[in-house]
Amino acid sequence: MKRHYKVTLAIAGCLAALASKANAFEGRIEISTSQDDETTSLLYTVSDSFLRIEVTGNKAPTPIDIVDLKSGALTLVFPHNRSFVRLNPGSIGRWPVASGGSPDAMTKPLGTRGMPPVPTPANGLPPDVGPQSSRILSGEPPALPMPIAPPSMHEKIELKATGQKDKILGFACEQFEIKQRGETMKIWATDKLLPFHPYVQNQRPRFGPRMLEEQWAEAVAAKKMFPLRATLRFDERAEGFRFEVKSIAPGKIDDKGAKLFQPPPDYTEIQPLQF
Repeated sequence: MKRHYKVTLAIAGCLAALASKANAFEGRIEISTSQDDETTSLLYTVSDSFLRIEVTGNKAPTPIDIVDLKSGALTLVFPHNRSFVRLNPGSIGRWPVASGGSPDAMTKPLGTRGMPPVPTPANGLPPDVGPQSSRILSGEPPALPMPIAPPSMHEKIELKATGQKDKILGFACEQFEIKQRGETMKIWATDKLLPFHPYVQNQRPRFGPRMLEEQWAEAVAAKKMFPLRATLRFDERAEGFRFEVKSIAPGKIDDKGAKLFQPPPDYTEIQPLQF
């Protein structure tokens, strides 16, 4: 009986290991993100233990992210100056999702991203202020533009399932929705790939308001899902942000010489920034 019990346990362990391997994704995923009419292409290379994220088709210097899928540790590799920095889980701060926009695109006031600029009179003053204002001539006080409140530092988003399901690139997906201060984000995600790790462009401080473009990625990752498409609109206007998986190629990743998931040996390690 003891022998049979041990054999049963061994078989069960093997089946569990096989099932775990069968559910684990390994291969390459090509992604396109766009913001403010600019587009960035990303390549995710996934092995059984590591993830490599890099920008493709861009001549500007960009880091390469290497994620340890078991520990969650992140290494940022900077080829332009032959250096790298290791960040432990919990020390990363905010995770900025790569977009094609300019560096200040993420700091635009809420509700203005993706919208055309407000025209300014030739004298350089805003409407209803200065000599052009009929209000001034009539003795009325000038109408000042209403400030747009930034998102709260502690405001949390809520990822709500809409109940809609679909297949994208052959993967069963579920739709989620986030609504915050006039912005609506719709996300199609699957649990058949791997928990999402957004592309980290640099070390970011852990203080200050956080835009929805940053928070949605963390919400999807918390559900251990991978997004195949995500769009952001403000009051049903044109898209201000778009994330879309273009291709998925499952397959064994051959990392000969351990070059994909480790910084080159001649690169210099730098210390993380202290915030």
